[in-house]
Amino acid sequence: MGRDNMPFSVRVLRRLEAAVQPMRGVVPFNRILFASVFVLGGLAFWLAYDIRFEFDVPQAMADQRLSLALLVASGKLIIFYLLKGHTISWRYVGVKDIPTFIVHAVASSLMIVVLSMLVVGWRIPRGVIVIDFFLTMLFIGGSRLLLRMAREETRRLSKVPQAAPKKRAIVIGAGEAGELMRSHNAATTPIALFDDNRGKIGVRIHGVPVVGVVADVPAFVQSTSVDVAIVAIPSATRAQFNRIYDILKTLDIQTKTLPAFSELIDGISPVQQLRDIDITDLLGRSEIKINTGQVKAFIAGKAVLITGAGGSIGAELCRQVLQRSPARLAIIDRSENGLFHIHRDLLDRAEKDAIEPVLLDVTDKERTMRFFQQFKPDIVFHAAAHKHVPIQERDPVECFRNNVGGSISVASAAHLVGTKNFIMISTDKAVNPTSVMGATKRVCEMYCQAMGATSHTNFVCVRFGNVLASEGSVVPIFMQQIAKGGPVTVTHPDMKRYFMTIPEAVTLVLQASVLGKSGQVLLLDMGSPIRIVDLVHRLIEVSGKRPEDIPIQFIGMRPGEKLFEELLCTQETCIHTAHEKVKVCRLNSNGDSDGAVHRIEACLHDIVSTGDPAFARACLKTLVPEYAYNGDKSG
Repeated sequence: MGRDNMPFSVRVLRRLEAAVQPMRGVVPFNRILFASVFVLGGLAFWLAYDIRFEFDVPQAMADQRLSLALLVASGKLIIFYLLKGHTISWRYVGVKDIPTFIVHAVASSLMIVVLSMLVVGWRIPRGVIVIDFFLTMLFIGGSRLLLRMAREETRRLSKVPQAAPKKRAIVIGAGEAGELMRSHNAATTPIALFDDNRGKIGVRIHGVPVVGVVADVPAFVQSTSVDVAIVAIPSATRAQFNRIYDILKTLDIQTKTLPAFSELIDGISPVQQLRDIDITDLLGRSEIKINTGQVKAFIAGKAVLITGAGGSIGAELCRQVLQRSPARLAIIDRSENGLFHIHRDLLDRAEKDAIEPVLLDVTDKERTMRFFQQFKPDIVFHAAAHKHVPIQERDPVECFRNNVGGSISVASAAHLVGTKNFIMISTDKAVNPTSVMGATKRVCEMYCQAMGATSHTNFVCVRFGNVLASEGSVVPIFMQQIAKGGPVTVTHPDMKRYFMTIPEAVTLVLQASVLGKSGQVLLLDMGSPIRIVDLVHRLIEVSGKRPEDIPIQFIGMRPGEKLFEELLCTQETCIHTAHEKVKVCRLNSNGDSDGAVHRIEACLHDIVSTGDPAFARACLKTLVPEYAYNGDKSG
């Protein structure tokens, strides 16, 4: 057959085949897919006549349909290709692809209208065009959705052992996280949802009804067989999570939760990964919102150095800084084991050449200076310090040498090599200190403030309270004592402390680093203080026991401890910044900052030279007049 004698539709198909031929191996080309579009598109046009004329098509319309069906089907296939419909994998087709199917149906209808206008004597009924629009969208889009659903159901049935029935679960939270029921690997079958938004009651999410508010859970559990309760609110505040937990702990069922919001954001845990509720859920679940663009711009492309990288705060700083794409990251610690573990952890997150582990004691001023000259950091986070109050009370000389001497060494090196930003990690124990550790950290703040008054380096201190589950903190100690059946040793029944989770604290440190101006001490909002006794009771509960099952023994306050930690020094007031959880501690009087650097350095020299604990405390009192030594006799 000659080219001129070929039917128009055949010529169109051959041109289409020639057009897509070069794309083989580049764009997926599935003959079955194109054939299905051709057949379904033609079938939609054919059935549109039957529906329009109630399956009694007049002869003239039947002749028209027969003449145009192949042409219309070919046109729909061309439109499908031009809209790249073949690049949408039917395995993953979803709601987001519906606009493409609608555009395809609209374009097909417009094509039919044009054909009706161009072919003399063939006026296609408007009803046929409208019906064809809906059938085209239904056949081409709906068929692909059905294929995906069939595939997923087949995979689910093939993977789930019939002999292992799933646990019946209720889900607290009918938001997006509540869609965890879509995980085919989950070991639970959700039977009901609960949400405090009463407007959702009666709504079904993937077939599971929202049956009430959280307060209705106990009654539902009593009347229905339930194995596990899942708290699916990753961004719940501390108060919200505690209220939910107080309701669930009275029920004789398992309780699970999703990862915290920060874990989901950082990709640490997938939304389907359930775990037991722990103390960080009850004391720290609040979502910390920061200006992520600001923080990213502060770190991205910079050479960043972190001291004390093997510690709890230092290690988390390393992880969060690495997420913001620094050009290079130097991690410094004098503990070989600590440095080894954090370096190994970071290697799973970044290129090997981007991370430089350095085994270095920052009190060695000469070695510290040489490394700074070699690395030339743009940003320094100084987290290295002794932190255990009772131990430092026994050796104030070493505490001063390490905390103050290390800070002087790192700060002076940063100043001399032209580091742009220096951020020192401080503590609320530096406020009106009663301990050697707190007093030395206050001296470090004063040194950085004095350096910030004259240096081109931007010196900022960030002050916050205790962090949950940090190395050597009370929580792991309490958990060990609870595991042994007690007693849990608490110093005083009225003792209170501020607590944050490590990720919360470090996230806010990064935000404060951006907001702080040279010489400022910034204070992180740590919420309300928590009684240590209440903390112990919560730990006992999350361990699966009752508070009355584990005895608590009060052993008396240790040297250097305070009943209540304070947030501001005697002469400080608090002013707000652009972030609601970061504040500036401002001195009410100007004070005399001249010579502060020299005085602190001279005290360091004299204390180390004499090695006398009493002299060290006397020097601390001179430098920090508000330091109130509480009469330890051990030094």
